[in-house]
Amino acid sequence: MNISLTYVSESVPENPVSAAQIQAIIEVARERNMALDVTGALIATPKYFAQILEGPQASIDEIMLSISRDRRHRNIVVLNVTEIECRRFRHWTMAYCGYASYVDRHVQPLIANPADAGAGLALRRLTDLMLEFARARNS
Repeated sequence: MNISLTYVSESVPENPVSAAQIQAIIEVARERNMALDVTGALIATPKYFAQILEGPQASIDEIMLSISRDRRHRNIVVLNVTEIECRRFRHWTMAYCGYASYVDRHVQPLIANPADAGAGLALRRLTDLMLEFARARNS
């Protein structure tokens, strides 16, 4: 059985990640994800990262260990881990949803208070946004 994991994190302000660095991250992630049978999507903003990973539990665990050691971000908040029957990003080893400040307002409430009662709605909005970005790039 595959799982889906969604997390958000804060970009480290002392070490801002440029668009070129994000592109390099995406290229490495796509190769690693292909080898690990993982699909998903990433959104990067000047302040935050949001990512959905889909695949075997062991593969997701390996990737999350790597992410936890990455010094380009901090305050990693895992928002959701669920078993899935069908992958939402099955066409993408890593859909890169862009470097967009607009997304900050979708991620900020999830970082600020992930246990808040409204976090479920905020998580659904963020997931829908990532799905729409991926669909637009796939058409």
